[in-house]
Amino acid sequence: MDISTQRIAALRRVMGDVSQKDFSDLHGLDASYLSQLLNGHRKLGEKAAANLEAKIGLPPSTLVSPAHDAVAETLTAHAVPIPKKRVMAALGFVTIPHLNVAASMGSGYTPAHQVEVIRDLTVHSDWLKTQGLGYSALENLAVITGDGDSMDPTFRDGDALLVDKGITVIRTDAIYVFTLDGDLFIKRLQRMTGGSLRMISDNPVYPAIVIEGTDLEKIHIHARVLMVWNARKL
Repeated sequence: MDISTQRIAALRRVMGDVSQKDFSDLHGLDASYLSQLLNGHRKLGEKAAANLEAKIGLPPSTLVSPAHDAVAETLTAHAVPIPKKRVMAALGFVTIPHLNVAASMGSGYTPAHQVEVIRDLTVHSDWLKTQGLGYSALENLAVITGDGDSMDPTFRDGDALLVDKGITVIRTDAIYVFTLDGDLFIKRLQRMTGGSLRMISDNPVYPAIVIEGTDLEKIHIHARVLMVWNARKL
């Protein structure tokens, strides 16, 4: 195996399972040039290998003088393979977990003992900006599922809801995810004079409930609902 082939093999190890396009975007490389190297249409000389090391942020000689087999694996393991999530984050994408939480939009839902991630949803940060959403921090965003029809037509049974888990205090009238006496709800909460709260269902079939006195101690805010995942902003 000639030295150019060894360098390209080392470059492949560095890239791991990251696509050529994402790897090029992440490190400011020419995608066409990278493709020619990996496809064997172009040699990787010493100067070019050194330039790639600098751009990618690799230890000296990782590509210029690649070692063999176990030594090569030890050397390239320092900086790579680059985790896919890190690449996506560098490109401006945000990963939002969809949790196995169904909150009641009716008479109350007993929360799960253990919250797990069903899947990850990926969106670009620019899309979040275009929605005009205000949130405490990106890492506090999550998606849960609404259960019941009491918030219809604002959102419907089974809708995926984007929530901000960093909001645990009622500072403005809005729709919140909260527990009341152990049951999990999604309702509109309205502050009233004297410190009481009005729990409102947007479906007029369900009357509003006033939470006051010692019952206020039984309510715990877990998140604020920002929007329905089908892009109906709340």
